[in-house]
Amino acid sequence: MAEPAFSVRGLKVTLPDMTRKPLIGRAPMVQILKGLDFDLPRGAVTGIVGESGSGKSTLGRALVRLLEPSAGSIIFDGRDITHLPEAELRPLRRNLQMIFQDPMSSLNPRRT
Repeated sequence: MAEPAFSVRGLKVTLPDMTRKPLIGRAPMVQILKGLDFDLPRGAVTGIVGESGSGKSTLGRALVRLLEPSAGSIIFDGRDITHLPEAELRPLRRNLQMIFQDPMSSLNPRRT
């Protein structure tokens, strides 16, 4: 079997809960993604489906490292990108595409 394009193990993302932020001090943290494990095959088109607020966009942002994971590992094309610095991520992002909830703002209309 071929090596997957993405291999994710124990992925956790924790973010501040801005709905419960006190007037003074930090917002309490809430775990959005809780220990995800999956492989995405090379060459496959993958869609993530779920209810509003279920973590789809958070997962996508974590995979392309627009969000820093709080735990776990993200292997892309055989390379651990979990904690790569921004300068090393930029060239890798040329090979990644995330289409957010409004596809018309994400897709080039000349190519669709």
